[in-house]
Amino acid sequence: MGLPRAATRPARGTAFFAMWRQQSVFFRQALVVYDVLVSAAAFLATLFLRARLGDAEGAGSLAWLSRTVAGVWFLDVEPIIDFDAYYQLLLGLLPVWGVAFYWSGTNDYRPSYRRVAWRYARAVVIGLGLLVVAQFLFRLMFISRSFVAMFAVLQLVTLVFGRIVLMETVKIARRRSGDGHRVVIVGANERGVAFARSLDGQSPFSIKVLGFVSAPGESGHPDARPNLGYVGSLAALLDRQPVDEVVFTVPGRHPEILRDAMASCEVRGVDVLVDLPPTVPSKGTMAIANITGFDFPLLNLRRTPTSEARLAAKRILDFTGAAIGILLTGPIMLIAAIAIRVTDPGPVLFRQVRAGRNGRTFTMLKFRSMVMDAEKRKAELMHLNEMDGPVFKIQRDPRITAVGRFIRKTSIDELPQLFNILVGDMSLVGPRPPLPSEVDQYETWQRRRLSVKPGLTGMWQVSGRNQIDFDEWMKMDLEYIDNWSLWLDIKIILKTVPAVVLRSGAS
Repeated sequence: MGLPRAATRPARGTAFFAMWRQQSVFFRQALVVYDVLVSAAAFLATLFLRARLGDAEGAGSLAWLSRTVAGVWFLDVEPIIDFDAYYQLLLGLLPVWGVAFYWSGTNDYRPSYRRVAWRYARAVVIGLGLLVVAQFLFRLMFISRSFVAMFAVLQLVTLVFGRIVLMETVKIARRRSGDGHRVVIVGANERGVAFARSLDGQSPFSIKVLGFVSAPGESGHPDARPNLGYVGSLAALLDRQPVDEVVFTVPGRHPEILRDAMASCEVRGVDVLVDLPPTVPSKGTMAIANITGFDFPLLNLRRTPTSEARLAAKRILDFTGAAIGILLTGPIMLIAAIAIRVTDPGPVLFRQVRAGRNGRTFTMLKFRSMVMDAEKRKAELMHLNEMDGPVFKIQRDPRITAVGRFIRKTSIDELPQLFNILVGDMSLVGPRPPLPSEVDQYETWQRRRLSVKPGLTGMWQVSGRNQIDFDEWMKMDLEYIDNWSLWLDIKIILKTVPAVVLRSGAS
């Protein structure tokens, strides 16, 4: 029995069906290009409008608008002199916008216009942030503040309006299309009917369900209409009329009959999509893997992020963030090290073996905040543990030194982990690295939090830390893994700053 040649990936309840995989990939790529072109048009329109405002000197149709803009204290409407510099800036912004749109997920054509507007707002903020950074790094003093403000508003408006116009045009073209992707569903059952219903509105492309073919032992679902016959006559059906793809929603039943039916599709060059048996987990990423020298396709199941480009970007973010963090906090770490060494005998750093990705162990670094025999005294304090689960924490731990209490409250004790991030043992954002002894006490479902690199900060740290029970903590980590994106990492990093300043949940 053959397997589909396509990769499948469920995403938040919306199926990504193989029948339009190539069209969908192309359409997503085209949306990024389209958004970049719309942004370029908004840039040029802003430049034209800003030049007109700068030329208005108290008279004319735009004079009132020029005076209004100038009345806002942080904006200027001086005439634009160097247009060539703005044109060069536009060329530099094109790839920046492409990355911002990709990171923000604006190339997903399925969400509502309201959600798309929020994603565009996020992309505009990212683009403007990178523009401001470039302005300071490269001293682009010609950029007018009023131009930046006007462009931000006009870019967001044109992007949202442009998406609405594009999608409504595609919908009209889809309704008027005389032909489309023609699908036959093998399986006049509830799964087949549910599949057919899910196709409606899931794609901007025209997909037509020609009907259902009954499999052995099926009485026929009342909504499986029209019924095109029995699976044994599928070959004749394919010869009788154009069919682009056949979907099998009867996994594991009568394999010999289904094998012949799928062979009929293969001989005629008709694409096949196979419903997986119920024993296969439905969550995560699924893909067909072909191993050189092994003639049978394999089904790959993953619950962790799979995009190599995004994972590489995450590593770049980790390395850059850790390097910058070490440079910025170097004086603080030096003062902390001196304070620890002067006030309490013993090493400055506390080294402890922790569990990393998929249980790999590594040595995590922290500033020592406890007395030297802290681990030996832990057993006598276990009855005071204030955390449920395998984690040990008490509010007024007598083992903590005076300096240790301060660096814990301010999270300074965590700063040496920037070196763990630099070498790749940890990430800026991720589940906190547990002790191997804690992992041994995990329930089965909790072990999945080890499927990604541990992090310096995460959902737990910005959501209350010690005020959250252990199971909720574990669920937060799994939610982070399931919904991971670079934007989510950035949001958690931004939330970490006030959490550290306000000492939320720290002890």
